[in-house]
Amino acid sequence: MEIVAVIVLFAWILTFVGTLINLSVLRRLPVETSTTGVRVSIIVPARDEEKAIESSVRSFLSQTHTDLEVIVVNDRSTDGTAAILERIAAHDPRLRVIPGADPPEGWLGKPWALHQGYEHSNGELLLFVDADIHYAPAAVASMVARLRVSGAAMVSILPHFEMRGLWENALLPMMAMTIFSFLPSWMSNRSRREWLAVGGGPGNLVRREAYAAAGGHVALQGAVVDDVGLARLLRRNGFRTEIARADHLVSLRMYHGLREIVEGFTKNAFAAFGRSYVVALTSVVLTPVFHIFPYVLALTGNPIAIGTVVLISVTRLTLFASLRYRLDAALLLHPVMTAVWAWIFLRSTWITGVRGQLHWRGRMYDAAKTRFGPDR
Repeated sequence: MEIVAVIVLFAWILTFVGTLINLSVLRRLPVETSTTGVRVSIIVPARDEEKAIESSVRSFLSQTHTDLEVIVVNDRSTDGTAAILERIAAHDPRLRVIPGADPPEGWLGKPWALHQGYEHSNGELLLFVDADIHYAPAAVASMVARLRVSGAAMVSILPHFEMRGLWENALLPMMAMTIFSFLPSWMSNRSRREWLAVGGGPGNLVRREAYAAAGGHVALQGAVVDDVGLARLLRRNGFRTEIARADHLVSLRMYHGLREIVEGFTKNAFAAFGRSYVVALTSVVLTPVFHIFPYVLALTGNPIAIGTVVLISVTRLTLFASLRYRLDAALLLHPVMTAVWAWIFLRSTWITGVRGQLHWRGRMYDAAKTRFGPDR
């Protein structure tokens, strides 16, 4: 027991140091209010997005980078999405609404919608973005400026996550901890290794010629996490990608409540483990060991475990303060976060692995035919 406690403590020392390095190296985008000389096509897939689509589209149309078009692919929505888009388009010709077709055999809905949007676009730069994102007016200009300076094929952004209620504040910080605490993300912009590539639905700004040369979403037709997949695809084809913090310019409320969080990550957690039962079950076992065991052992008065709990709290407070998350959640909700995520890992393994079902946005897919990112 004592040896395990020491190993866990050492792991958290490394995690704390990694968090400090990532926060210092992954800097925020400099704010640019004007960029010219390049056309940007903002491509948005929308399926039953009536809650957020109007705010998102209006924020895209309010950008200080004015040479742009907004292409929304209405992916067979059954709610009020189409009516909202038509109303906005009637007053702004920069918005084009594309009636999406059902995905062909072998395609997931979102990659297919993005591919359709690309085929209707004419920008030199393509900005693939989800339908529930809010952009500050300078966001696109700042991303374009970063792409120009970096010379990369793609720049992806890390947004601010809006979280409300117990479950969102407990569970969604796992994504930030994965990027800033558990992975050597500081290496991403200094390496072309595929596994270090980062992309995201909040915004992948990519050069059109690089996107086409890499195969675009045709090479991602079965990708469960197509945004990270695009970054990996570009690197696989010899292009360089970068990430940047944009939490001062871009925000979103990713999920509403526990049910949406569990359903959303059930669809892709097992794919993130490479559809490997060994990796998935190892994660399910080790998650309580490294994240819950120290709290249980600390209740017995074990000094090593108490030190580990203090270090976990300091790590979370440092990260949450930088990202403007709730500090009470940093102090109190780590065991809750990791316990539920272990359940999500197990649930995803059972449903998408053993049962072979991937259910999302009213469609059912054969999970065995899907991938985390690019097809091989």
